[in-house]
Amino acid sequence: MKYDVCVFGGCALDQTFFQNPDGSYPEKPNEVAPGGKGANQAVAAARNGAKVVMLTRLGDDKIGRKILSNLQSNMVDVSYIEMVEGLSNDYANIRIDIKDKDNDIERFTGAIDSLTVDMIEKYKDVLLDSKVIVCQLKCPKETTETLINFCHEHNKILVLTPCRPEKLSVSDPHNLELIDKISYITCNKKECETIFGTDDIEECIKKYPNKLIVTLGNNGLMYHDGSKVIKLKSIDVAVVDTTGAGDTLCGNFSAFLAKGLKLRHALRKSMYASTMKITKKTAQAGMPYIDDLERFVSNVRNRNFPYSDELNLTLKIIKRAYENIKYNSNFEIRYKEDSSLVTDADIAIETYLVEKIKEKFPNDNFVTEENFSDNKLGDRTWIIDPIDGTAHFIKKDGLWGIQLAFYDKEDTRFSVMYFPEKNRLYYATQNQGVYLNNNKIFPSDVVVPASLAIVEFCGSVHKKYEEKKMYLENLMDGGHLQVSNILHINSSCLAYANLVSGYTDALISSVDRPWDNMPGEFMCRELGIPLMYLDFDETLRLVTKNEEIKDMLLKNKSKNKVKK
Repeated sequence: MKYDVCVFGGCALDQTFFQNPDGSYPEKPNEVAPGGKGANQAVAAARNGAKVVMLTRLGDDKIGRKILSNLQSNMVDVSYIEMVEGLSNDYANIRIDIKDKDNDIERFTGAIDSLTVDMIEKYKDVLLDSKVIVCQLKCPKETTETLINFCHEHNKILVLTPCRPEKLSVSDPHNLELIDKISYITCNKKECETIFGTDDIEECIKKYPNKLIVTLGNNGLMYHDGSKVIKLKSIDVAVVDTTGAGDTLCGNFSAFLAKGLKLRHALRKSMYASTMKITKKTAQAGMPYIDDLERFVSNVRNRNFPYSDELNLTLKIIKRAYENIKYNSNFEIRYKEDSSLVTDADIAIETYLVEKIKEKFPNDNFVTEENFSDNKLGDRTWIIDPIDGTAHFIKKDGLWGIQLAFYDKEDTRFSVMYFPEKNRLYYATQNQGVYLNNNKIFPSDVVVPASLAIVEFCGSVHKKYEEKKMYLENLMDGGHLQVSNILHINSSCLAYANLVSGYTDALISSVDRPWDNMPGEFMCRELGIPLMYLDFDETLRLVTKNEEIKDMLLKNKSKNKVKK
């Protein structure tokens, strides 16, 4: 696909009036800035990192050119926007209440009314070349209806925000057919009530599972996932201006869908984006860029975590550590005393991480692979593996990562694993779960049968070779494979990441150093995946919650040491 998101909709000039302390409004607007639902959604998606194209018409005048320039500066593709002489542009007078910061919008339409049915055929190639299509109900209904039918016919994801909800009212039976053809409808409570003629929001979302998404202001957001009602709580911030909050959510939601996020993850992160927006004036000024959004999500989620300062620092510097070395391809490669590989990159990453941590926490302890390998665990200890899978780093195959755990008061408190070449960042915090790219990993209650399971071995093949061989033979049972597949890798962090992500179902690891095991083992613990030792020196580990696989592996073992 050429585009992630295509927005078919209108633009406007927003004139915002903030209420005076005496309850009156100023005669002249306090803020004048480009806006409009279509433009807002396009800007929100583009700042999320999506490749966005917009289909619309603008009056070819000073205001129209200002709107066009604003879209261009926000990296929206404007190649197909039609500039029409003599066409008036839309504008809106927005009044912001001084008490609850809610808005009352008086709209004046112009160019939006010129979006006609023939534009769907004219720009069908753009629509077909887009992963997600976004529209509203502001343009003539027959145009929106044609777009809905086009997307349904071509199996395109369509996200609709019904800012003219009466046009979609189910009092018209024909609209029921249209609603069935729309992929997602994002609306507020009032819009939902207008469409369905009832204030029973839960009953509405039950009729349209995984389709109808209703925002509830301070009460968050609600939808039905096919089996139950999902309620996502709002995020507490100081509200300045709610204008554009719904557009920010819709734009980000569409961008996350295009990136392949699951519905719940896409909605939750879009709520964070919408929350960031309402802390600033005007519709677009507060719309976050993706890097700022990711930092905000982490900071808010972990603000009540006792080690939030340590965790936020780690999430910040672990990426920068890689950025410092990514363009240097001439690292010296050496062998250490144990015959394992090390490069200048290992040393550079570890040195950077330790220096940055010491700047903020000068009295902390370190146990690291390269420079502090002989140190012992104690209060406030940082366990660091600068490059886990050095051979893979040298080969540039992406099967390596940077990992870190923080240990204090006789327990691991959080851990982080970062795979730069895969753009995957995992982190886990004590009693708060595991996250991948700021999306929570929900442990599945479904345990697959052994015949469908994937078992992974980790660590050098020669290490604990005889024991591994016995377990491998148990999985083979006379030469016949008893599981779906058996994998092997010498990158500990990737092996644990595969397990916590559900890509594999069991892990047998022979790596026994703290910087290899502690980050991944902590994540498994947070997901409820138990660990047991397969030998008495606690080197060979089995991590799985699949009892069938465990029984299969242990059928020749009479004694095993289980981790308490």
